[in-house]
Amino acid sequence: MRRYLVVANQTLQAPELREELRKRISAGPCSFFVIVPATSAARYDAVAAGGVLPQPGLWWWAARPVTDEEAAAQARERLDRMLADLASMGALAQGDTGSSSPLEAAAEACAGRQFDEIIVTTLPARVSRWLRADLPHQLERRFKLPVTTIITHF
Repeated sequence: MRRYLVVANQTLQAPELREELRKRISAGPCSFFVIVPATSAARYDAVAAGGVLPQPGLWWWAARPVTDEEAAAQARERLDRMLADLASMGALAQGDTGSSSPLEAAAEACAGRQFDEIIVTTLPARVSRWLRADLPHQLERRFKLPVTTIITHF
C-alpha cells in the first residue's frame, strides 16, 4: 500500500489536487495523511480564499479570515471536507492541522509515520510563498522522499 503525505491549505479543494489524488487511488491501494499548515489570517491570499472578486476594491473581504482563529477554523473545515471526499473515493485518510511553517507541519506529520511520497499543492507561482521559499525542494532534501508539486490555477 502506497502512503502519501498531502501538504496543502488554501488549495486543499483545488480540482488539480483532486484529480491527482484520484489518479493515485485508481493506481492501487493507498492511504493519505493530509497536513494543513495553520496559515495566519494576515498571510491568506484573498483571491484564493474567496475564489472570486466580488466587487472591485472590495476583493480582499471575500471569505478572507480576519483573525487567526477564523483562519484555523477555515483550515479545519477544508481538512474535514477533504477527508470526507477521500473516504467517499474509497481511500483511507487521516489528517490534522499543524505548524504555520509547512516544512515544520510536514515534520510533525512524519513523526511516527512513514510515507512513500509527499504531494504539495500551492497557489499559482505569482502569489505562492511556498514556491518562493522553494518548499518542494526543501521537503525533498529534508525527508528524502519524492515530492509531487501541484500548482493551482485560481
